[in-house]
Amino acid sequence: MAHQIYLTEGIIIKKKDFGEADRLFWIYTEKFGMIMASAKGVRLEKSKLRGNLDVFTCGDFAVISSKDFWRLVDARETISPKLNHSSAEQTKVFARTASFLARMIKGEERNEEIWKQLKILFLNLFKKNVEKKDLKDLEIKSIAAILKTLGYMQEIPASGKVLISAINRAIKESML
Repeated sequence: MAHQIYLTEGIIIKKKDFGEADRLFWIYTEKFGMIMASAKGVRLEKSKLRGNLDVFTCGDFAVISSKDFWRLVDARETISPKLNHSSAEQTKVFARTASFLARMIKGEERNEEIWKQLKILFLNLFKKNVEKKDLKDLEIKSIAAILKTLGYMQEIPASGKVLISAINRAIKESML
């Protein structure tokens, strides 16, 4: 029986090893929202997918839907952050935001606004030369935009302290 292959752009949020050579990936995708996809044999040296499946890689993914989760059959990296000493702060900002997103989103549901916010954050962090002083502001605004999109905030305050207070209140009200 032939399965339909779905193509979508996405960003790998996290991964987890299972079995001898397999790995699970949480990918926030443009078309499906957050999906959990398994990749068979991807930890083997000979795996062709291996090089395109690092955490925080933005790419094009080919997935097949199965009963419980998605199967990853192909991946092509389009943008990968250069994880080195000079990009450590950018990586930490994206990691915190990705972890927050994974906590806030349960199940699959396409959300174009969250996809846009995540992609804008990714591009701003890894494609531009961001000043260290601007990183915290970028992270705070991204988290506020995610909370607003998910319905936990009515509006995004302009003031820094008021914004942080509103974010903390929204997170507390979400009970996560």
